[in-house]
Amino acid sequence: MKKSKLVGLILAAMILVGMNLMPATEGLSIAGRNTLGILLTVIILLITEPIPIGVTCLLSIPLLVIFKSVESVPAALSGFTNPIVFFVLASFGISRALTKVPLSNRLLKTLIKAFGKNVKRVLLALMITTAVVSSVISNVAATAVFISIVLGFLQIYQKEEDRRKTGKTFMIALPVAGMIGGMMTPAGSSLNLMTLSFLEDLTGTTVTFLQWMIIGIPIVAVVLPFAWKLMLKIYPVVEIPREDILDYINSLDVPEKMDSKEKYVLFLMTVMFIFWVMGSWFPVFNITVVSLVGFALLFIPGFEILSWDEFIASVSWPAFFLVGSVITIGSGLISNGVSQWLVANFFPQTLDLPVVGIGIVVGLIVFVMLIIVPVAPALIPLLSAPLVGLAINIGISPVFPMMVLGLTVANCYLLPLDTVPLLTYMTGYYKMQDMPKVTAIIQVFVAIIVAAWVPVALSLLGIG
Repeated sequence: MKKSKLVGLILAAMILVGMNLMPATEGLSIAGRNTLGILLTVIILLITEPIPIGVTCLLSIPLLVIFKSVESVPAALSGFTNPIVFFVLASFGISRALTKVPLSNRLLKTLIKAFGKNVKRVLLALMITTAVVSSVISNVAATAVFISIVLGFLQIYQKEEDRRKTGKTFMIALPVAGMIGGMMTPAGSSLNLMTLSFLEDLTGTTVTFLQWMIIGIPIVAVVLPFAWKLMLKIYPVVEIPREDILDYINSLDVPEKMDSKEKYVLFLMTVMFIFWVMGSWFPVFNITVVSLVGFALLFIPGFEILSWDEFIASVSWPAFFLVGSVITIGSGLISNGVSQWLVANFFPQTLDLPVVGIGIVVGLIVFVMLIIVPVAPALIPLLSAPLVGLAINIGISPVFPMMVLGLTVANCYLLPLDTVPLLTYMTGYYKMQDMPKVTAIIQVFVAIIVAAWVPVALSLLGIG
């Protein structure tokens, strides 16, 4: 066993033992103390991975029962009945369907033809395509789809030095674009839906699909070009002749005309998106409900896009179990009073800053916390109640800091520790220290743009 894994196992065991030695206080009950201890235990095990991630998540269920953080076994499983976990399942099937037909390649080819006069423009086309695809499927799936395309493009370079230099830029840009694109719609990331779920639980306020888009799309429209320009400034690419780029475009496996299956997938995605937007006025068109219906239609005889075995193979079960267990623990943090205790003891009660300044501080807090706890789903239940409490104390709408949280927490790319950047880090084109040279600046820029636009958008939408 690696030293880091052994240390993680020992730390996790020490926390479980140590939390029982800590006395309960007026603000923190025994159940609350144990829930916080279990959260810290799970986070350490997720980071160090002495046991598989899925096993860690499943282990949290008996821990919650044994240490009486929940009242019953059904309560310890409550997170797995949340609509978000079924959206996650459906999204893996939808993502697999997109990879079976040349729809994403067709979009990429169209953009490269329009913008791809040089390698810089090819990078822009790739980032736009990844961001667009990521707005309706998971960031992980969107990034994974385009890794093989980038690897194919890099083979154009004759010199290994040129290939590696350009590959570094592309492989860092790919997950960044995927995570930025995930801000455009609630369907872009399960984290978006988790944020909306906790916002509704804590305040009773609902942000609709269309309202999120009105907030998120302008942010992406500003941040994505900035990220592209910054990427090229810090890690310049090696240019190649226009003819080589044209040869690459022609090599993409995209039939001139769509076949029936590709048309069917495009039709389904279009209809699903329309119903997601309609859900802003008609609650029956819930994001999860629409996703599950669209998912089921991928298996209709005569229009079958996926087999059941293909779907099962496409599911990231660790991600499924992570979402369910984190939601359960997050609910425990709220019901057992841990969130209120954190607000009272560790979170600022007020901030004497203008609204934009408050948003920037919240965004930067999220990014700093992602360094300490590089498991984004765990931050949402941990920070939601403190941020709502801070907003109430200051006298602003709780929707503002919660939307800042939701929009920033998915941009987990300071270091390649999250699943999305890990996908490209494993290709070997860049080192751990290469990423923050560009992504740290992007994160600060995201915090500023989010803080500046969200209050304006909320005012226009009349939310809060």
